[in-house]
This record gives sequence, C-alpha cells and structure tokens, in this order.
Amino acid sequence: MDYKKYGLKFYTKTIIAEVKGIKIPKMLGVIEGPVNKMMKAYPDEFSFMRHQTLRDQRPSKEGTNAISKKSKS
Repeated sequence: MDYKKYGLKFYTKTIIAEVKGIKIPKMLGVIEGPVNKMMKAYPDEFSFMRHQTLRDQRPSKEGTNAISKKSKS
C-alpha cells in the first residue's frame, strides 16, 4: 500500500473489546481523509460505497427549463 497518497493520513487505533468478561486490546488501521479522495486512491477497497457529489445533486438543465416554462404559462 502506498502511503501519503492524495494526502490521506494512515494511523493505528487501539480499542478494548470485552469477550466473556475479559478485556482484549485490538489494533485497527485507520485511514483519515475526505471520502472522495479515499475512493479515488483505493477504488477496490471502497467499491462498496456509493458517493454522491454536489454536481450529481444539481438539477439538469432540461429539468429547470421545463419547470420555468410551466410557471410562465
């Protein structure tokens, strides 16, 4: 794995999991950064995610013209 790809930060985090009353430390790998950068840098690992950008949320030009024509008549 390449480190410092797209300015993402990699570090480890230790959590304490309790199994049958026994506390066991577990170490997890953490990637920190914006979702769109993570998806570009590692498309296979984040293929389960769907990400919607602001451009996807904007109405199409045809849709806005159809709405404005209805309001004028």
